[in-house]
Amino acid sequence: MKKFLFLSSVLSSFVLIQPAVAQQTSTETSQATTQQKTSQKTEIELFDQPIELQIGGYMSWYAAYANQKKNSLIMESFDADTFTPFYNNIGKYNNFDIMGDAEIYFSGSTTLENGVKIGAMVQLEAGTDSDTSNHTIDETYMTIDSGIGRIILGNVKNVSYQMAVTSPTISTLGLQETDFRRLVMVPADFAYNKATYSLLDDISTKLSYITPTVSGFTFGVSLMPGNKKKGKDANDLLTPYRGDIKLFKYGVDATALYQHDFGKFDIETSASYTMYKPNLRANGFMDEEKEIRSYGAGINIGFGNWTVGGSFLYTNMSHETNVFLLPFADVAKGASWDVGVEYSAGPFAASANIFQSRADNINIDGKKDIFTMYLLSGKYKILAGIDTFIDIAYVNYKSGTNNPQLDNKGPAVAIGMNLNF
Repeated sequence: MKKFLFLSSVLSSFVLIQPAVAQQTSTETSQATTQQKTSQKTEIELFDQPIELQIGGYMSWYAAYANQKKNSLIMESFDADTFTPFYNNIGKYNNFDIMGDAEIYFSGSTTLENGVKIGAMVQLEAGTDSDTSNHTIDETYMTIDSGIGRIILGNVKNVSYQMAVTSPTISTLGLQETDFRRLVMVPADFAYNKATYSLLDDISTKLSYITPTVSGFTFGVSLMPGNKKKGKDANDLLTPYRGDIKLFKYGVDATALYQHDFGKFDIETSASYTMYKPNLRANGFMDEEKEIRSYGAGINIGFGNWTVGGSFLYTNMSHETNVFLLPFADVAKGASWDVGVEYSAGPFAASANIFQSRADNINIDGKKDIFTMYLLSGKYKILAGIDTFIDIAYVNYKSGTNNPQLDNKGPAVAIGMNLNF
């Protein structure tokens, strides 16, 4: 612009008389050039803006009732340095309580000139969930979306959790990884799998890739270094010992998903495979280091207002690994499955489900610990983002031993309200 004005001044010094039309033309050219450069500057400034995060999330509060065995033993604490558990009776407990859970999501994205979309997600814990009471941030990760698929990098659950098909349910407390464990407590030395997808890595740093959907098929894979769960990375690259437990050295998780609408009915089905290399030797526990392998599958069929389906997972590991993992993760050698049916009509929805895990008892060879939960759920939508719910469950932990103190069972009910924002 400065060069243009300087050139105009030089030319005007040589021309004594400028025709009016020429003067007008020069002025219009100057204005057009200024507008063009201003527009380009505005586009650059807009493109150069940082990602702006938006707020979302959920909140659930409910009145809870449970009735369980008072003389059941539970693991009250665990000394990771000496691998020593400390037990206590459930004893007196509240039959009634007010409980809840909440998270606040901060998310945002931007699109590059080549069409690649880059996004960020940070989930802030904001409730009373005991499983997350010792940390503030839940999942935190970035995403890169393009024509060849999605890349996810950060502290997040694996692709099996994101893509695996499980039985349909509208439960707020959940069938997989159920929060009913907060109402009817898991007894001591009880081995079980609390889901039909792999979750040993839980929320930990990983790199995941999910392909575009082609003819109804989608594939995903997660590569998992062996850092601690819940995103608590070690301070260095050395393997943590003893009190700083690192559950596995590395792992890989792969899932295939198929979804299709056939008109009168629709179907979704998945298959998954997961492998972990356990970290027994590094933690000074045992020399046994056989790999942990899980195989899962699930299917749902929808027709009209109804959906029926189920899922299955088998996890294989050595006895030594089974004993090592028990205090730190609800993952065990054995099988878990679920079946369910869901009905929805307008603002109302209901579901009925059964979940069962059969895992090897760590104390008696050949015996199984059996976890079974029966669940009835109802939900009514008041407004967008606001609904009321009721969950009714019967939970049974049956130990493979003959010790009744290692069993627990009882009914539980939760009635409350969900907010999504």
